[in-house]
Amino acid sequence: MSTNARTSLGIPYATAARFAPPQPIAFDPSRADGTHFGPAAPQVLDSPLGDIVPGMKVRDTDEHGCLTLNVWAPATDTPLPVLVWFHGGSFVIGASSQPVYDGAFLAAEQQVVVVSANYRLGALGFLDARSFGGVANCGVRDAICALGWVRDNIAAFGGDPTRVVAFGESGGGGLLLHALAAPTAAGMLAGAIIQSGATYATLDEARAATVLEALVAAAGVGAAAGLRDLPIETLIAAQGAAMSTLLGTVGMMPFHPMVDDDLLRARPVDALANGAAAGVPLVAGTTADEMRLFVPPDAEPAPREQLVRRVARYLRIDEPAAVPIIDDYARALGTDDSNEIGRAVISDNEMQVPCRAVLEAHAPHGPTYTYCFTWEGPNVGACHGIDIPFPFGNFVEGWDAFVGLDDDGRALSQTMQRAWAAFARDGDPGWPSYPAARVFGREVHDEGAHPLFGRLPRI
Repeated sequence: MSTNARTSLGIPYATAARFAPPQPIAFDPSRADGTHFGPAAPQVLDSPLGDIVPGMKVRDTDEHGCLTLNVWAPATDTPLPVLVWFHGGSFVIGASSQPVYDGAFLAAEQQVVVVSANYRLGALGFLDARSFGGVANCGVRDAICALGWVRDNIAAFGGDPTRVVAFGESGGGGLLLHALAAPTAAGMLAGAIIQSGATYATLDEARAATVLEALVAAAGVGAAAGLRDLPIETLIAAQGAAMSTLLGTVGMMPFHPMVDDDLLRARPVDALANGAAAGVPLVAGTTADEMRLFVPPDAEPAPREQLVRRVARYLRIDEPAAVPIIDDYARALGTDDSNEIGRAVISDNEMQVPCRAVLEAHAPHGPTYTYCFTWEGPNVGACHGIDIPFPFGNFVEGWDAFVGLDDDGRALSQTMQRAWAAFARDGDPGWPSYPAARVFGREVHDEGAHPLFGRLPRI
């Protein structure tokens, strides 16, 4: 494996007080060749989320030293395009230091500069702290601050500041999507790649207030201002307890970007429809069976009547309206298996529907592309997150077994690396624009539309 790229790890780009905006740190060239990653943002270290895909466990965290980034840069006499990575983890776990995100191979093979950045997570990154002197959307502010650092300093590493493309998966893709919607990020990006990160889960003020109330109650501080002085371990423990109580009211990701009428004035889909990222090329795609990662495939299939009730309740429609939707899915999937149908309904509603909405919102305003990732791993299918190692070429820490890596998988990885690098070079990933779609699987081909969008219910 060729890794002829200069590696510069743990470069601080900002510092921040708790619940306050990041304050940029001036670049110190003497720290440009760091050999150790910076600590991750504080998080639950034994979260079940850390076990569902390989290599997600984090051990080294520090609230006041986590805003760092890493650069992998080939030796060059010509400015190179730049790919900036934001990691996923449902906005509560993860770090840029995880080995699967190492950018050396991608940088050397595709002659691009690769950057990865940490950002604040959980309550530190996504609590609405305005009522007690803080701000909302600290994590999004961190991402924009990191992009500002790249714009101002990447030339020192051989990068072209006019060709900076950011990419992220899951929570990292959602983070990037909200950054695109923020007016303060205008002009920072020459493109964006959203991997399974389009979302309708942006919080409004009411739901953000519910999250704050739950965290205050879990922390036992009486008033929200008391959260400022909690030991970080206590705050993270309270965050976990609050998430459990919020599952039924706010959802699985209560610590999430919100519309605060300051940094974010609208949900991403609405901001994009109004031209927030006009002229910025966008790639947004999904895997073919997103929820397979979270829904056990071997559960006993429910009777049809129970499936009808579940789908009606999930989609918030009456049961007669759910029947034709279930029938349509049965035809599209070629099965009456209630587990498979139910999982597809949830996958589509959570991932495909918002992805389609983002594409349709942006398409009138800039070059727009979509894809469907169909590679199937043993026992997990084309699940959420299975695409993570392919753009990097790093099948480490069990990823090779998780994805079922073989020669076809290695070829697919090379194809995705070339596509992402081409998009960074000139804003064109190498396939026709939306509504056409690239299918990344054992065979890579193009279709006239995203292969899953045709089955989506419009309700």
